Formats: sequence, structure tokens, C-alpha cells
Amino acid sequence: MKRLMAALIATLLLTAVPVGATEASVLRTAASAVAELVASATARQTAAPAPAPSAGSQIASPARIVRGRKIVNVPVRCRDAAGRYDLVVHFHGVPQVIEPVFQRAAIDAVFVVVNLGIGSGPYEDLFMQDGSLATLLGEIDQVVNKACPHPTGARGRVALSAWSAGYGAAYRVLANKKDRELVDAILLSDGLHAGFLDKFRQKMNDGQMAPFDAFAERAAKGDKLFAITHTAIVTPSYASTTETARYLIERRGLEARPTDEPGPRPTMKLTLKADAGGFHVRGYGGKDTDAHCDHLYAMGDTLYPMLRERWTR
Repeated sequence: MKRLMAALIATLLLTAVPVGATEASVLRTAASAVAELVASATARQTAAPAPAPSAGSQIASPARIVRGRKIVNVPVRCRDAAGRYDLVVHFHGVPQVIEPVFQRAAIDAVFVVVNLGIGSGPYEDLFMQDGSLATLLGEIDQVVNKACPHPTGARGRVALSAWSAGYGAAYRVLANKKDRELVDAILLSDGLHAGFLDKFRQKMNDGQMAPFDAFAERAAKGDKLFAITHTAIVTPSYASTTETARYLIERRGLEARPTDEPGPRPTMKLTLKADAGGFHVRGYGGKDTDAHCDHLYAMGDTLYPMLRERWTR
């Protein structure tokens, strides 16, 4: 199983490069580096305290339903007292890794994992047309309604999370006028890239950053949650996650606060923070594939707690 997971993660890891860009050295070393990481990984995270039970629909045991390239995880407490269910859709990441990570975060929500393969392109293509997210959510509604029936039940809040290349889904959703209004929160784990308009890396592509910039502004005002973590990995041919995070921080008129704190995993060190309302950035050191994979394993300690706090206020 560990070998299978390592192979899957290695394949997925190689997909953070934007369409049209290549990082040959990373491609040559990623598989072995990630395999070693997975072989030595243990469940180091401490389980988050579960929120107090509330009245609502329950099922006998958690349900895990596979529908094509979607895996729908329905928790025991599947609806609140009003019959609503909250939903987190995660893009990109081996299910055997991200599912227990989400469970440890103790968020009462249906959790859906979507994997579309190589590159951010397939994730962008899925939401190329406005209304595509609404269609996906409708498909998930059908699965949840069958697993957790309720005569007047409905979907509640929606959050999108992504690791690595999965940011392509968030990019297109936020660019769509109707679909973006369905989203309460965006959580990006070391996966926000953009191109440069000049060969000297002086001018980032504002058009590619515009959907994220607009959502960051709404989050800074407290209307939404937009949380980002990034490594210090350098990407010579396109903007790194460090550079795109800095772009959004500066656009808010914020100043990142340098820090030197231990991270949620032994090899992670927190180096900066930036916060405004519901907009949060956490920067970490690390410049290799192991550091990149750490961010997937650490989502239960870095990003999902921010969502839990917002949804349990």
C-alpha cells in the first residue's frame, strides 16, 4: 500500500507546473523523493477536538461513495437541525492521504475528493463554463440525499480546498460570475501559480491573478475565507507560490510579519504570517519535493482549522 501511495503521490506532485511550463529537474527527482517521504510518514498530527454534538440527521456509520473521479465522504452527523449539510470539495491529492487529514480536522461537513490527473489544465477545463460548479454540486447533492435522506434537506456552505495543481479549479471557479457566488471559502495548499508578462520576471500576469485578488479583497473585509500556505520553492519559469502570495499581500496593503516558529511537521518551519479579516497567508521554508508534500499532510493543522473556526462561530 505504501508503494502504491508513493507512486500516486509522485505522479500528482509533478502537476503543479502551469500549462506550457516545464521543470525537468523536478520531474526527474520527484518520484524517488516522494516515495521516501511517504515511506517515513507517520500520523504525527494530534486529532482536533470534536465540536459539541448538535441536533440533526445522523447515519449509522460514515459513508464513502465513489462516483467516477469523485469520492464523496458523508459523516455520521450528516445534516444540521435544519436539514442542511456543509460541503468541502478538495482538488488534487491521494485520497488515502487527504481523507484522514480532513477527518482529524473535525469539521462537520461532507468531504469530496476530486482528482483529474496531470497538470492544472484538467482542473481548469472542468470549470471552463460558468455554471460548471453548480452542476458538480448538484451531482454531489444527489449522492448525499441518497446516503443521508431528509424531506426538506438542502446544501449549506461550500468550501473549495486544493493542493498543488488543484488550484486550477479554484482559478476557474473564481473567474465565473455565477459559480464564485456559491463559494464561502477557498483554501490553497502550496498551489497558486501565475505567469510573467516579461522575461525578466518583473511583471506578474495580473489577468491570471485577478480572480484570486478579487476573492482576497472580499475575504479581507470578512465576507469570505481565503487561506494560503506556501513553501519557499523557486520556480524559474513562472511565479512561485511565494511570489503569488506576496502579490496578494501587497495588494491588500499588508506587511507580512516575519517569524521563526516550528511547523506542524518536523521539517516545516513557519517563516511569515499575514492576516486581514478572513484573508490569511502562512509562509514556510523548504525548497524541495518533500517540503511540497508536507503541505498536503499538514492541511489538517494549517488550513482546515481556519475553516472549522469560521463555520463554528
